[in-house]
Amino acid sequence: MTPDEPHDTGRPIDGGQGLKNALRLVFDSQIPNYGDYNLVFAAPQARSAREAAAPGTGYVVGYRWKPVELMIAPVDLAAISGAGVPVEINMTNLAHALQWDADDSYEVGTSTGRTFRFTVSARPVLDIGPGTPPQLAQDADVADFTSFMDAFIAMA
Repeated sequence: MTPDEPHDTGRPIDGGQGLKNALRLVFDSQIPNYGDYNLVFAAPQARSAREAAAPGTGYVVGYRWKPVELMIAPVDLAAISGAGVPVEINMTNLAHALQWDADDSYEVGTSTGRTFRFTVSARPVLDIGPGTPPQLAQDADVADFTSFMDAFIAMA
């Protein structure tokens, strides 16, 4: 390895505002009225022991209080680009919403059968490829999102 090649120190580095901006661009490029949403990064969770979350993917979750809704946009972390069709979940198509006690993950499902289970943490480490993985600081965002999800689950 030469000094110019990236190396993994084993500790995540601060992803900073640049990483937040890149994730916002992924969301904004796919969602009409994107400016109306607050955003958090969410890591997909397996819903059963036989089902594993797809490696290298995550969600940019947009949420807003009025009208109350979630917008879940899959993201390819290696390319920092969209990885599927975003799904809108609101009071017209919400089948269920809950928080699992075992791992504090959230699960939301639509009346059409789409189900998403994910965790939102204050400082997620994003596996975006070789080198030292960045850590995304979203402490204040997580506090607001937790309040939103408490209300969303109560309405379900």
